[in-house]
Amino acid sequence: MRWQLTDNRPLDGIRVLDLTQVYAGPTCTRILSDLRADVIKLEGLKRMDITRNFVMPENTGKDDYWNRSGYFLLRNGGKKSITLDFSDPEAVELVKRLVPYADIVAESFTPRVMAKFGLDYESLKAIKPDVIMISLSGYGQTGPWRDFTAYGMGLEPASGISSVTGYRGGPPLRTGISFTDPYSGVVGAGAVLAALHYRRRTGKGQYIDLSEHESAIPVAGYAIMEYALTGRMPERIGNRSEWYAPQSVYRCRGEDNWIAITVRNDAEWEAFCHAAGHAEWENGHFGDVLGRFKYHDELDELISSWTREQDHIEAMHLLQKAGVIAAAVLNPKQVLMDPHLRERGAFDMIDQPDVGVRPVARQLGAKFSAFEPDSARPAPKLGEHNREVLQGMLGLSDEELVRLEEQKVIGDTPEGAVPLDVMRMFVQWPTTTFQQMGTIAGLDADYREQLGIDGNGNEKAK
Repeated sequence: MRWQLTDNRPLDGIRVLDLTQVYAGPTCTRILSDLRADVIKLEGLKRMDITRNFVMPENTGKDDYWNRSGYFLLRNGGKKSITLDFSDPEAVELVKRLVPYADIVAESFTPRVMAKFGLDYESLKAIKPDVIMISLSGYGQTGPWRDFTAYGMGLEPASGISSVTGYRGGPPLRTGISFTDPYSGVVGAGAVLAALHYRRRTGKGQYIDLSEHESAIPVAGYAIMEYALTGRMPERIGNRSEWYAPQSVYRCRGEDNWIAITVRNDAEWEAFCHAAGHAEWENGHFGDVLGRFKYHDELDELISSWTREQDHIEAMHLLQKAGVIAAAVLNPKQVLMDPHLRERGAFDMIDQPDVGVRPVARQLGAKFSAFEPDSARPAPKLGEHNREVLQGMLGLSDEELVRLEEQKVIGDTPEGAVPLDVMRMFVQWPTTTFQQMGTIAGLDADYREQLGIDGNGNEKAK
């Protein structure tokens, strides 16, 4: 199907004042940016977004390293950046002067912070009555846990997800990616879009209190409902299923290669046995689902004896062709190189200044027939748009900007408690040591050639 795309995106003309940091909030506002909202990210020289310190190209902290972070690029592509130091009352007043130009204000501080600076919803509503404000906090704006400091590492267990993640008889496990953070960002973007639709119908803005803790609870909903309806406490079962057998993740040929296999019924079990070349497994005590559940350990050993001789991607195609649910476990490199994802355009090739072209995963997995998300844009340098916003929108003079720079209220260089020379060492990970420790699985010196980009950041292939 050839789609007729338009230059009009859903959020053309919408402006977002983005006070969020790290993961959840920037994911929310990055999605809004991809839908063409004008997102102005606000950071402080003494409190810039800490993700500017993570994942440096070529693992070097030289020059203005804070403008080259891969982590920051992922969550902040397409935004503008201004710097205002909240410890200065004049900076807070400038934020308030920006509010009339904003449709949405997003923040991710603990509940006490915005009120402390007079930037809570009631204060902003007095400035612009139809403003939409979203607060993405760990545990919400009310309740006994409201002031708890929270990161995804703790929110995931607190939501109940970790209680059902892990192996039988073992401890609860995290997913490994602070799952609640990006998930809350997606939920937050949806909430903002709903509020915009409501304002379009009624003319009224509103306040959105998003608890990242509560946002994640529905993900463990089946386990919660099991107790609510039956009084049963679900147990951890690792990679197995309560409904299907066999179901697990099996080691394949090569180093750390795996495949997930699910067999739902007798017909699929027969198809698996024939595809694997072991028709003798089809009958006997594996001949029905009850037997396969009862002898799952023995069955896993048999299946593993076959998968250990198989390439995980080739085995996936073989089983899928036979009608069996199978998925190769892809590591980050394999995800970036996957031909299916490349054909579908899952990655934008973004030319980040002083970095070059790099593939960056799109935040929106949906394909729209009427428009293309505006996602292939670089992340802003720290304070890159100070003049454009503060002078162009608020009318500050050149002299005022110079004074604010001299007072370190605005600028383009961090003024953190840790000296920059020390931070340069911190952001350069000891990758060789990490590899020896097993903290990282591998290190490819020719990764740019493998990805199809050369050392000058020019795209050679997709």
